[in-house]
Amino acid sequence: MVKKGLKFLILTLLCYLLQSTVANYITIWNVAPNIALAIIAVVSIALGRKYTFIMALTVGYLLEVMLPALDYMNLILYPVCGMLGALGFSDKSERKLEEERSQGKRGGNLPAHIRTILCTLLSISVFEAVNLLYIYLNGIQLDANHYQRGIISVLYTTALAALIQFPLRWWLGTYKLKKAR
Repeated sequence: MVKKGLKFLILTLLCYLLQSTVANYITIWNVAPNIALAIIAVVSIALGRKYTFIMALTVGYLLEVMLPALDYMNLILYPVCGMLGALGFSDKSERKLEEERSQGKRGGNLPAHIRTILCTLLSISVFEAVNLLYIYLNGIQLDANHYQRGIISVLYTTALAALIQFPLRWWLGTYKLKKAR
């Protein structure tokens, strides 16, 4: 348990540091990926909702304190986007699966690698939609360039999450099978 907590703490700090420093250096068409949301999506599928909320809140708080851009935007958006993705795509409990089976629904989870991609897609889409809405509400007329940058950010962040999920899941120990008794 201590080892898992230490890994989670290191990953949370790494998430913040990568978002605040490296993201600006790996731009495509002058659009930086949201590394923090990509890592949060991987954590939400690998570790669950509780870890997702703690990581998203911590990263949002650190970004708000250290790199203030808009008042309280990071502090609110990271936990909301992270938890929306986690609510939609994190593992279902055995009880929920059994309820769905009894109601005649399919009652299964998608593979974790696909759920990670979908979780990232949902989280970054909400993040970019809120940012576009904020721009529009400030009186700036949105044009094709704004939408294009938003779509590039969504696709780039989703592709990044699809790549980093394998080493992160391995490092967190989710590939290790528990021995049967």
